[in-house]
Amino acid sequence: MKTLALSSLLACLLAGTAMADNLRVGTSADFPPWESVNEAGDVIGFDRDVIDEVCKRIEAECTVTNQAFDGLLPALQVGKFDMVISGMSITEERAEQVDFSSAYAEPPYRFAVAAGSDLAKIEKREDLEAALEGKVIGVQTGSTHEAVVRTNLPKSEPRLYERNEQIADDLNAGRIDAGLLEQSVWEQLMEARKDQLSLAGPLLSSADYAEFGNGTAIAMRKGSDELKKRVDDAVTSMLADGKIAELSSKWFGYDLSYKAK
Repeated sequence: MKTLALSSLLACLLAGTAMADNLRVGTSADFPPWESVNEAGDVIGFDRDVIDEVCKRIEAECTVTNQAFDGLLPALQVGKFDMVISGMSITEERAEQVDFSSAYAEPPYRFAVAAGSDLAKIEKREDLEAALEGKVIGVQTGSTHEAVVRTNLPKSEPRLYERNEQIADDLNAGRIDAGLLEQSVWEQLMEARKDQLSLAGPLLSSADYAEFGNGTAIAMRKGSDELKKRVDDAVTSMLADGKIAELSSKWFGYDLSYKAK
């Protein structure tokens, strides 16, 4: 009887461990080459490869689910997901809501405008800021780009979008004057919109606008200390052995690995 009880207890413990290692990951797959959906309906991209490698290194089975960006952290907080990876920057506001892993990447940002716009001729950040006064700037809802526009360009009007391709399409249609996204995302969007869009101003980083945050990381619920340690160790090892650089070069053509400051 004791043996049976012990066996049952052991089975329960093993089941609990297995359940703990089946992790649910949320992403917003409208952000190529960070994440997007291919013709087969699968989520692909840099972040997908990163999270697959993280899950391999922490010996976990991970299921990736696609949903709107502005709902990712609320879904994480209520327990729908165990982790979120979606080109998400570490910011003070977000860090009050969730825990972040060590940063794994740090992308440059850029404004873009419709091809032929006079704004495309502007090279300096300060000149572009002045020219954008009174203009409508497209940004993704809940993104650091929205925070940058609201904080640093108060005389401009941010227009919020659920998906990044909507920003590009409205730029081309003349419904907005500019958009703000990662440089790599513009490059992908412009590939599908030949001669429709132009980049404006210089490359931007958190040194220009603090709202861009302190690198890109994986979000977890507050109190996920054991999971966070495992993920941190995985990210640290991936930076050290060049795996992040390898995946970055695969998807972007250059290295976006986070460099400790």
